[in-house]
Amino acid sequence: VNRSKSERTVLIYSNIAAYNWGPILDAFHARYPWLKVEALDLGPAEAFERYYSEASVKRRTADIIAVAAPDTWLRFIDRDQAEPYVSPEAAALPDWSKPVPGVYTISADPTVLIYNKLLLKNREQRPDSLDALAEQVRKQPVLYAKRLTTYDATSHPFAYALHWAYVQHRGPKGWAALRALGPQTRPEGGGATMVEKITAGEYVGAYFGSSVTFLRRMKEEGRDQVLEWKLMRDGTPVMVRGIAITRAASHKAAAQLFLDFALSREGQIAVGKGGLTPYRPDVPKSAVPFLT
Repeated sequence: VNRSKSERTVLIYSNIAAYNWGPILDAFHARYPWLKVEALDLGPAEAFERYYSEASVKRRTADIIAVAAPDTWLRFIDRDQAEPYVSPEAAALPDWSKPVPGVYTISADPTVLIYNKLLLKNREQRPDSLDALAEQVRKQPVLYAKRLTTYDATSHPFAYALHWAYVQHRGPKGWAALRALGPQTRPEGGGATMVEKITAGEYVGAYFGSSVTFLRRMKEEGRDQVLEWKLMRDGTPVMVRGIAITRAASHKAAAQLFLDFALSREGQIAVGKGGLTPYRPDVPKSAVPFLT
């Protein structure tokens, strides 16, 4: 705490939107009012590449990285760029959330099925699994023709990991579902675009949709009159969003305070209020507006 008072700031590179960061940063500032946090939404690949570039020439760079992208985390770990900080909150966290020393988890965000319920008027048309969605596509090829969307697994590490996890979990049945869905799917680069196009009726729905992007938007007036969502009963991929202090951090004391706060019970409740999904076992569903 004393050292942080001379540092004053924390710089975060992330793929988390400003509206998701809002409740977290507000709660942190209330606890440590002398610290200013700047959290940039750069996308997973850019967050790491910008850090590497700046660190290599000893420029001011991220004190913390917080992104959902397993492959880029693996490279970061291989390059030994995670500060091996042991948080006092670590003992309260599940083992899976601490994959290697210094790398923790800020949220565990499930993916969801999203659809325009004005286009699927009958409840039996509204799928609750990828198998059910694939069956609907087979039954109603005209309705679904090129009118499904998801993240592009050929160019997006987040999407690649989701598709990989699903087929690892389901094997041949998973591939069968994706083979039915693929020809009717137009991939998109961002969740916000998906939501707007589903609302407008350009798409019937989306699979592997980001709950982080979607659930907050469901609070917007009128959105629930058009959209509905479900977790996938045949396997819901959960994106584990990593967070770590960087080796090149120039404000390490302030970064430690922020990391400790984000992993604490109070911090995880703030994470939930921002639309991310807290995973600490002592955060009850009643404490957050969306999911745990």
